[in-house]
Amino acid sequence: MLGFDRDDIVVALNDTAELTTPLFNLDGEPYPSSDLATVDWQIQKPDKTMVNASGDIDDDGIGSLKFEDTASAGFYTAVASFILSDGTRKSRTIHFEVFDPFNPPTPTPEEVVANRVWDKIEDCFDSEQEGPWLRDMTMNFFNRGKMQDFIAEGLFDINQQNPPTGITIDGFFSGSTPNSDLPLLVQATFLSVVRHLIRSYVEQPQPVGAQVVYEDRRDYLQRWQETYQIELETYSRWIALWKRKYLQLGKAKGLVSSKAGRLIPAPMRTRNMGRGYY
Repeated sequence: MLGFDRDDIVVALNDTAELTTPLFNLDGEPYPSSDLATVDWQIQKPDKTMVNASGDIDDDGIGSLKFEDTASAGFYTAVASFILSDGTRKSRTIHFEVFDPFNPPTPTPEEVVANRVWDKIEDCFDSEQEGPWLRDMTMNFFNRGKMQDFIAEGLFDINQQNPPTGITIDGFFSGSTPNSDLPLLVQATFLSVVRHLIRSYVEQPQPVGAQVVYEDRRDYLQRWQETYQIELETYSRWIALWKRKYLQLGKAKGLVSSKAGRLIPAPMRTRNMGRGYY
């Protein structure tokens, strides 16, 4: 399912958030309603307070809740806790956002960078609910919020390129407005995220000893590496051009061994000859 964004549940302030989620077994199949007894919801609001509510299960085994407490704008985390007919408890987590249509929040610099990296990568996913296939196995959560964790890695790489610098994320913004250098930070962060995705595909099972039909993801590692190399070439060119302004090449220096250098008195000329510049 390409381009699946798990943060696609967006609700206006004070509107009802209609939350739904199925429960999957180890084979990736949804549990039928006959195997599900009840579902309870726990919702974390943007201020970290918790709300508990009882939900419903429809004939298709979908747990649902009409959540009314949406008076605070921001991101919400909802956990649907199912109790199976045998007494087993299993849960699913979903996320949604409540926004104020009349007072949209100003994104932070970190959110601006993460959103632009997400624009580069959001159509590259394969698993059922975004991200590498192993996300289905580990249930790790990966979205734009997690991409912010890679900004520091991108900044570190930018600053370690010659000549070394000490640029922070504020160097790519004028207040909350991105400046013309922002694409460099976006590209550096994007490369860090791609490396993270490459690592997530390192371990893939290889069915042997039988005729098996399955979705082969074993070449995903190589394909992500090919994407990485293409984007790395762009980044290498950009960082080289961007770092030129820190070389102070705009300040003229005269070679003392040139003809112009002969106009300099001899003692000063010979004293600086070894360094080559005056």
